Amino acid sequence: MELKNRIIMSPMGSFSHGPEGEITERTVNYYAERAKGGVGFIICQSSIIMAESKIPNRPSVYDDKFIPGLRRVADAIHSYNCKAAFQIVHHGKLLIDHVDQDHPSGIKAFAPSAIPRLLRNIDLSQGQEAGSFWVRGNAFPLEAGKEDIERIIQAFAEGARRIKEAGFDAVEIHGGHGYLISQFLSPLHNHRQDEYGGSSENRARFACEIIRAVRAKVGPDFTVIFRLSGSDFMTGGINITECVGQAPLFEKAGADALDISASEQGSIDWQYPSFLFPAGPLVHLAEAIKKVVSIPVIAVAKLGDPRIANEVLEAGKADFIALGRSFLADPAWPKKVENEQYDDIRSCIYCVNCLNFEAHPEILKYGLHCSVNPAVLREQEFSLSPAPNPKKVCVIGCGPAGMEAARTLAERGHSVTIYEKNSYFGGQWFIASNQRQKRNDYSKLLTYLERGLQNAGVSVRLNTEATLELVKSEQPDAVVVATGATPITLDDCITDGSPVAANDVILGNVSVGNKVIVIGGRHLGMEIADQLADEGKNVTLVSRRSIGRNVERNVYLTLRNRLIAKEVKLFPCCPLIEIREKGIYVVYQNDLVFLEADSIVMAVGVKANNELFNQLKNQVKELYQIGDCVQPRDVMAAIREGAETGRII
Repeated sequence: MELKNRIIMSPMGSFSHGPEGEITERTVNYYAERAKGGVGFIICQSSIIMAESKIPNRPSVYDDKFIPGLRRVADAIHSYNCKAAFQIVHHGKLLIDHVDQDHPSGIKAFAPSAIPRLLRNIDLSQGQEAGSFWVRGNAFPLEAGKEDIERIIQAFAEGARRIKEAGFDAVEIHGGHGYLISQFLSPLHNHRQDEYGGSSENRARFACEIIRAVRAKVGPDFTVIFRLSGSDFMTGGINITECVGQAPLFEKAGADALDISASEQGSIDWQYPSFLFPAGPLVHLAEAIKKVVSIPVIAVAKLGDPRIANEVLEAGKADFIALGRSFLADPAWPKKVENEQYDDIRSCIYCVNCLNFEAHPEILKYGLHCSVNPAVLREQEFSLSPAPNPKKVCVIGCGPAGMEAARTLAERGHSVTIYEKNSYFGGQWFIASNQRQKRNDYSKLLTYLERGLQNAGVSVRLNTEATLELVKSEQPDAVVVATGATPITLDDCITDGSPVAANDVILGNVSVGNKVIVIGGRHLGMEIADQLADEGKNVTLVSRRSIGRNVERNVYLTLRNRLIAKEVKLFPCCPLIEIREKGIYVVYQNDLVFLEADSIVMAVGVKANNELFNQLKNQVKELYQIGDCVQPRDVMAAIREGAETGRII
């Protein structure tokens, strides 16, 4: 199989399928848009190989009835001279979450051994300690017998056959991320004493038999890729030393390429590395495996900077680069790289909001979202059309919501002026882009939004505070208010202390002492605590509720582990009572406790700045309100509202 470039779109769940796992029109358009962007090869998301292992929001290949839908995806991708594969998977013991013992659903959660699934992020109230992990409840999977193993192997082979008959160019077998094949490979999950357990070679037997069965079913000229975790990054789990020994076995069994990822479910932050990780954190795994096989090796994870991706290829560390979230952010990434339009790339910011089901439960209902690209799975809906009646529009506020709205309006033909009271673009995003952990990734969005205003011909007025009088003097046809939010101060709790704002710490406007208390346990509080601990400060983090509330799981895991490693003292569920000069009073286990500090940093959130919007009511022809000035949320909501408002005026 020959590709037009070395860029691969890696498989990602889109949550856009029908109740039985059938392909929808939204799914077809989603893949077509990415093929149109110039990628050489798309590996579509994992699909269910057995009716007894199906879970919601996943495509299915367990029956021939799914072939016509799959063919629509293959045809759409091929129409843009792009090769296509579909991934096949069995989730193994992870299916426990979908088994209802009171109402049997027919789902069977098999595993190599009857050991409960392991997680690291379960509260004490929900689990019990087991070594260094948390065990969820008492739900045990079924230990797969020989007949079960044979049925599953044949189901993989039949799934691959259907993918080939649907017109795809390749199939990828998912052997990583803590799913069934990975569970067989891992000494943490596989305690078998037969030929499928024990030695490293025996634990690889199940994977090799699946590869051989798939190869026998699809023939010698159909590409078979095997995906594996180069490491679980969990004590007692899969590690790169074992993988280096097993990789030649997968090649010998018939794999044409190896796709090297990492993690299992208890270390899932390595599967979706956030802004807290350096670029290319898993490349060393691909590099190690490439040295022991003769087939192509694919590297993945945080390779969205084209310069870094190219360095990986030129250094011979991998043969292909796989990008996932980068293709959510900008489907045209390959074409822009080819034309050296690096500043025009809408880069992934690695916020992992696309998987933040707690803060955005609508993802599971309506499909995958992206913080910086609201058109994901809405490709047809978000095509731009010229404004039928061009207007004079004032946009107030240069945060992400205002900038997205202004650019969209100008691209549709409106005459747009955007006002910002500060000397810089970005609003709260400018401050976030100056955080040490986020600087490399978050600042790219600001560059893209600024360039978008320039390219669209938006008139920009910095250092200009928009007032009611100014807006009325401009006589606009429409006004979009995007004045953002301001930090909450908790003045009622201050007696004689002088706490400093987290924003001032980020911007370097203030200095703090050696012993610091950070108040606020969500994103900002955790990140400030991490930053100050890096500076050698003695840090305490206090939150009135659980620490990490609404923080995306992968980001939370990474931040939590960093805070623990840096010996930050954590006080969850400790309401603040009073701020004094030398510390704070909190409620700790129903007692009033005084925590001493040299400095106190406030990171308790923001409140909507909607004063101007209220003043403009009934004063202008058309009035719109978007972003945090409606209600403080995240950048995903801000950009989405900016894009939607820009399309309706």
